[in-house]
Amino acid sequence: MSAAATAMQERLKGLFADTLGMRFVEVTADRVRAELDVREELCTVPGIMHGGAIMAFADTLGGVATSLNLPPGAGTTTIESKTNFLAAARTGQTVRGECVPLHRGKQTLVWQTRVTVEDRLVALVTQSQIVLGLKQTPQEVLAALFAEKPVDEQKALLATLERAGAGLYRAWAANEADSTVKEALLAAAEREDENARTLEKPSD
Repeated sequence: MSAAATAMQERLKGLFADTLGMRFVEVTADRVRAELDVREELCTVPGIMHGGAIMAFADTLGGVATSLNLPPGAGTTTIESKTNFLAAARTGQTVRGECVPLHRGKQTLVWQTRVTVEDRLVALVTQSQIVLGLKQTPQEVLAALFAEKPVDEQKALLATLERAGAGLYRAWAANEADSTVKEALLAAAEREDENARTLEKPSD
């Protein structure tokens, strides 16, 4: 087992892949391989592995493969999966899955997983994964508002935000019973207004 496979095994400990009994063998951005022993609790009738267990096995491989190809902060989920069942996997056998990319785009990734027992193809699974939006902090959201804008536009936008802040401080002050806190809020509002007036002064 590679170091990356060991790390993924640990990362998924206690989750569904661990419950299934998956063992990762190879984990790279271009290929993910794992194996799974067929147990009675994974069977649809005695001795025959449930098709849903096979699909879950393959789906996990596709999800892991996608996670290794995402930009920082992005997430993913399966949006489509098609499975062709070609043979049975039986209790006591070990199924092996190999997942490779068919398409890697900015919005979607498509993977194909071959599930085999020894040299026999048990199932062929093709699944599509969508890339979920990046999670941004409030600071990153604000920074994006100013990105690539000329300085004058940045000043105008910041002045608008300062005046909005002043309005909020005054609204809070209007509902504040404590006179000391109320004065502090009104003083903060005045500072915001002063900042806005400074930003709005024409450049020399």
